[in-house]
Amino acid sequence: MIKDRRINKPSHIKALMQEQINILRRDDDLEPIAKAKAIAYLSSISLSAYKEGETARRLDEIEQRLEGYKNE
Repeated sequence: MIKDRRINKPSHIKALMQEQINILRRDDDLEPIAKAKAIAYLSSISLSAYKEGETARRLDEIEQRLEGYKNE
């Protein structure tokens, strides 16, 4: 049974993509080229999620600094 999970943050997408990539890597029944394409696609999504998460984190830091300047 597949566990339901909420996906509302880049870190959730990264975790899901890592899980799916590992499932694909373990599947010896898949044709190697198809497996490689699927892994490459999921890796691309994972990388995009990483970049989005990093950008959001940096933006939060900037906003917090600006709030600090406003309150001075």
